[in-house]
Amino acid sequence: MLPDGRLHLYILDVGQGDATLLVTPSGKQILIDGGPDLSALTQLDGLFPFFDRTIELLVITHPDADHITALPEVLSRYTVEKILMTGASHSSGAYDALRSIIQQQSIPVMFPHPSADIVMGDGVVLDVIWPHIAETSRRDVSSLSSNNQSIVLRALYNDHSMLLTGDIERKAEKLILASGADIRSDVLRVPHHGSRTSSSTGFLLAVNPEIGLISAGRDNRFGHPHKEVTDRYKRLAIDIIATSKQGTVSLVFD
Repeated sequence: MLPDGRLHLYILDVGQGDATLLVTPSGKQILIDGGPDLSALTQLDGLFPFFDRTIELLVITHPDADHITALPEVLSRYTVEKILMTGASHSSGAYDALRSIIQQQSIPVMFPHPSADIVMGDGVVLDVIWPHIAETSRRDVSSLSSNNQSIVLRALYNDHSMLLTGDIERKAEKLILASGADIRSDVLRVPHHGSRTSSSTGFLLAVNPEIGLISAGRDNRFGHPHKEVTDRYKRLAIDIIATSKQGTVSLVFD
């Protein structure tokens, strides 16, 4: 897809996992996670211009396999300019292999800090919401589960805002609320595939989105999204779009 002066958001249909692509108005690619298998690769090939093999920013929200499985192959097919990752203490074969490739390719790695926005240079700004890595909160963050250490970003463009949440659960949601961060957003990438462990009422009220986007596999073994969660969104008049029903979700922002 050639640059068209608009911001494009794609929640890729990767089954029970997560992969999100942002394409900025000038055509810069931001890939957030890579899904549980290699299915994201075919979709990326269809969304990138044939002459463009560069991902300006790769965000690895957390190390779980359903978010990182395709990323080693992504790194072999595309030139990745920068990576944002948590640096969380985690060891698995897949994650260790991914980190090894990152080191071999000498890709610059950034770590999240709420005081350091990521400015893409064409009107798109990524506001880093979570995790806090300041000394005052390092102990609290390191004691959290892998899900609750997920990077949370608020993407801003003109009057539009999108909250991208990884797999955070209620504990991280409460800590984010306690931080006083501005998380109001038009679009919410629903945390943790619509699990009942996330999307607490207070968090949803603070975000106050018009649309909730859910990435989940069809007939997945976890039962995501859970009915009590989708009912909560409905009670708050938040429209829901799920990949499990509609496939890849695409939104465009002028």
